[in-house]
Amino acid sequence: MFATMARRPDRVQQELVSVRDTVQSIWVAIVLAFVLRAFLFEAFVIPTGSMAPRLLGEHWDITCPKCGYQYAHGLQNSTEVPIRYTRRTKFHPHDARCPNCRYSQSQMSSINGGDRVLVLKYLYPFREPKPWEVVVFKNPQNNRENYIKRLIGLPGETIEIVHGDVFVKSSPSEPWRIRRKPPRAQEAMWQVIYDNDYHPEPAWAARSRAPRWVRGVGGQAWDLTAGSGRRFAFSGSEEPAFIELAARWESFLPRYGYNRPGEEIKNVEPAIDVCGDLKLSVVLVPQAADTTLSLFLSSFEHLFKAQVGVDGSVELLYRDTSASQEGWQLWDTSRIAPLQLDRGSEVVLAHADFRVTLWVDGKMILQSTDEQFPGDYEWVKQRVAKVRRRAIPIPRVGIAAQGGPAQLRHIAVMRDVYYTSPDLRFIRPDVTGDYARSLGVAPHQPGWGTTGHPLVLAKDPDNPDLDEFFVLGDNSPQSHDGRTWTEAAPTLQLRDAQGEAVYQLGTVPRYNLIGKAFCVYWPSGYRPPGLAGLPIIPNVGRMRLIR
Repeated sequence: MFATMARRPDRVQQELVSVRDTVQSIWVAIVLAFVLRAFLFEAFVIPTGSMAPRLLGEHWDITCPKCGYQYAHGLQNSTEVPIRYTRRTKFHPHDARCPNCRYSQSQMSSINGGDRVLVLKYLYPFREPKPWEVVVFKNPQNNRENYIKRLIGLPGETIEIVHGDVFVKSSPSEPWRIRRKPPRAQEAMWQVIYDNDYHPEPAWAARSRAPRWVRGVGGQAWDLTAGSGRRFAFSGSEEPAFIELAARWESFLPRYGYNRPGEEIKNVEPAIDVCGDLKLSVVLVPQAADTTLSLFLSSFEHLFKAQVGVDGSVELLYRDTSASQEGWQLWDTSRIAPLQLDRGSEVVLAHADFRVTLWVDGKMILQSTDEQFPGDYEWVKQRVAKVRRRAIPIPRVGIAAQGGPAQLRHIAVMRDVYYTSPDLRFIRPDVTGDYARSLGVAPHQPGWGTTGHPLVLAKDPDNPDLDEFFVLGDNSPQSHDGRTWTEAAPTLQLRDAQGEAVYQLGTVPRYNLIGKAFCVYWPSGYRPPGLAGLPIIPNVGRMRLIR
């Protein structure tokens, strides 16, 4: 009895110690969270669709009833939703159009919040920002707002958008060069033109404006109906047998399912803004050792060809579209391990930023050089200027096979982000508008960094805080970014002691940078049954790093 009584205080004391340790652990976690937020990470909610479709503001998630393609349509672009609404209420997005098959729909759907992202703060004091990084910064027009865009131009550079691409030079004496995207950023920026895995139902495919694959020369060797049109079967042929993507010019314009069809064309010139930076990807399932597959893409008057043999031979070729079929130039050749019969191998031909690449099973095998296919700034400007006399041709996308039988699966055509060149928007008659007018800025003049209106970014060795950066949104037709800023927050350092302007409209000063966005930690969530208005279950499959 006495032994039992003696142990009770020890047990009570142990329980108290356990409670104390738990409370301390909770407080340590809270303190660490505040420390991390203050010095390392901070969470932000994306309010708009300027970075769509990769990063989303408030939106509908829509599944097209005609082809099954899933896409997001922005709430800010719709006139169907009252200004005050509850996310528990469903609305009809009457202005949504599928980017894959072009079907317009009014499917009632719940509204989802914007993506929540984590931002790595205080990175840039230790290293310089890099082009194509996604950055968060204080909006130079209103420092109470945070913006998220893609970093395009660095201090000391001159930037100009020409036919959707970014050209740059570091000094006035330097020649212009194309600003190419790193592979990870490029992969994140591809957007659908037509994914054959989402083949529309026959009735809609027959009468719609959606792209479709059709037989070309020797095309009788192809069966395009396998798997309800989602797989192509090649029966074999001694001569090359062709199929082609039949697509209208509008399929190659910078259009987004996120935007309203009527609104997105305001900043698009249909005769000029035809995107020729494309990716054609297929999964080849060879059924004979002598099968050869060829992929074709064109841009302007340039035609590119990638050829892959089951024996492991690969070639990258080029010719002018006006040349004969025999006028191919061999750019490069190599060998890979022979492809396995009856097993799928992904083959990709891509053209972006004046570089052509051939990929097999996720590995880059061949690429063009700057000598073979230079990013010729002067040629592109002159070609665009001649558009009235010689229109920019619709890109050609094709596939050919020769030899033994094979199957193609997962056929998809994607396009790169195409940066448009809008005019400046209306200048508001307020303090910030007064700053624009004092610099001689007028509405409807060319936007900053647009074609024919290059932007020189300041670099101040004595005061690096005044260094200037240039940013753009991936949703170029709808993004209000550095191209069109005509306001400047009074809290910026606008003028020096002598009254001279030191802030340049269209730029982000270094002191406004917050950090690099590196992951979406909470995309729009799942809605539990019976609580459709509460998307409280995290959608783990859509959590992702930001490229």
